[in-house]
Amino acid sequence: MENKDFIENSELRIAICDDDKSDREKVHILLQDYLKKNSIKAQVRIFDHPDTLIEECEHYRPHIYILDIVMPMVTGIQAARELRWNQPDAQIIFATSESSYALESFDVNPINYILKPIEKEKFFSTLDLAISRVDIESDKSVCIKIKGGMQTLRLSDILYIEYRNHVVSYHMDNGEIISTPTLRIGFAEYLSENHSGKDFVRCHESIAVNIAAIDKLTKIDITLRGGEQIPVTKSRYSEVMDSYMDFRF
Repeated sequence: MENKDFIENSELRIAICDDDKSDREKVHILLQDYLKKNSIKAQVRIFDHPDTLIEECEHYRPHIYILDIVMPMVTGIQAARELRWNQPDAQIIFATSESSYALESFDVNPINYILKPIEKEKFFSTLDLAISRVDIESDKSVCIKIKGGMQTLRLSDILYIEYRNHVVSYHMDNGEIISTPTLRIGFAEYLSENHSGKDFVRCHESIAVNIAAIDKLTKIDITLRGGEQIPVTKSRYSEVMDSYMDFRF
């Protein structure tokens, strides 16, 4: 399995969502059997309603979703569409008793569509494929200097970086703000030294946004996942739009 070393070191995140308690438990048992067999450490969260799944996974951000389709109020496919918007690289597996949704499910590019009762071999081979496609880059981290020492931040937890009064502040998706000591260099130089890749793009002279955190982009502002808005200047809009489109599509 290509990414096994990565998974052993940084833990896979998996979400199960099914409104039927018996089916949830069966999927969970099969999943635990698979993880044990392959010596894979994983965080597994179980949900009984798609609304709760969508709300909590905005921050939990699983690598793999195992979803029932026929659920109250919101179907698994509808939930997957919303989840896919903020996590285009997430692996989605549908496990359902209804075969009639197979064609519609392709709209969210699932890795497989498994009918209940779930066959162990098919489920295991599907998980093999899902894990092989887990994006190592999505769990990149950065070590930054803070007052009194150093701190490691997971890039997917950062919403944006702000520069003010020679201090760089990282705005996290849990509401926390983590700041550097006073710097002797400017914002452009700091970004070049610490974030030279494509994860962040400057949307303002004093703000660099995490492309993966953008939920909506207009010519005057950016709405981040969670609802916070930050400005985008006219001179930087085209660059932000290009980066945003590259990430989404």
